[in-house]
Amino acid sequence: MISGLVHFYFDLNIALLAAFSIWLITRFSLRLIGYRFSFSAEQSLIFCFIGLAVLAPIVARFAPMLLPTNFNITDWLVSWYLGGGVQMSAREFQTVISAKSSFIDQILHPNHVLSLIFAALMGLAFTYFVVRLARSVFGLASILRHSYVIHKNGRVHIVASDQVSVPFTTLGLRHYYVVVPITMLSHSEQMRIAIAHEIQHIRHGDVAWEYIWSVLHPLLFWNPAFLMFRKRLNILRELICDAALLQRTSFSKRRYCETLISVARSMSTARNSSSTLTVPFVEPKRHLARRGQSNLEYRILYALELPSAKRSIGLNSLGIFVPLVLATLFVVLLLQGPSEWSHDRIMLSTIANLEHLESLNRGN
Repeated sequence: MISGLVHFYFDLNIALLAAFSIWLITRFSLRLIGYRFSFSAEQSLIFCFIGLAVLAPIVARFAPMLLPTNFNITDWLVSWYLGGGVQMSAREFQTVISAKSSFIDQILHPNHVLSLIFAALMGLAFTYFVVRLARSVFGLASILRHSYVIHKNGRVHIVASDQVSVPFTTLGLRHYYVVVPITMLSHSEQMRIAIAHEIQHIRHGDVAWEYIWSVLHPLLFWNPAFLMFRKRLNILRELICDAALLQRTSFSKRRYCETLISVARSMSTARNSSSTLTVPFVEPKRHLARRGQSNLEYRILYALELPSAKRSIGLNSLGIFVPLVLATLFVVLLLQGPSEWSHDRIMLSTIANLEHLESLNRGN
């Protein structure tokens, strides 16, 4: 049971890295020819990639029953090596292709000080992020408990708090909460824009997804693919909500951008700008969109150029499905276990044993 979970965990992380690589290559290639994904299309594609990464370790377990025995990357590499494609001793090559299995065995049965140190560091980091998440839960509960109800509409409660400086949305046990700073009550236009924006997040399901990412973070904090996917999704959810509101004639681009800047200015003097378990109106200043550009600057630039570029790829384009199919094939191949006793593997093992005997004879 524990061995299966550990293998699933490492396969999941490998699948995330593979899916992220395909997504990154696809975005870069489109940019070279002057295209890009629409915001909704890119968000849907990332969700598909993450779902693929979760399902890939499970699919890989059944792939050997459906595919040819040598339909995996490891056997291809062995065949390439035997054909003279790699200049390396057979024993060294065996060590390389079995690195993942050896590493997992060391985690499950640590017999080296480095393995113990690694396991201890991972445990401490996991504990740290779990404690930080728990603190966010209690802090959020305190804010909601001391807030003042402004309006109720079904499951959505709009409340004001003197403990926050940035409007945000969060999810309680039974209700959604749109929390606005109490200082914003004297600025009716800014409050109207902020509340409309946060309600748009509720409609898009962004709050529930934020909870999912926050719960997964202690497990995947070290994986750059997870962190980059999450950062990009945070940017996209804001751009999608901005675009949805600015398409309405009741919202002025100028007023909207002024509200973003005003809230960001208030946030810069706040003591606590943590956004765990919340979807804030403006992300903390430390969050960057690209090349040192803040999310705020990124959002304002796109708001001013709406409608977005015409050369964008939507949900009905092959730009969504082709990279997804390629990523699926790549990840399944990457994760599928090699056939232990294929002809090529037996030959490689024989060569490795002969090299070992030769080294022993030289020693004698």
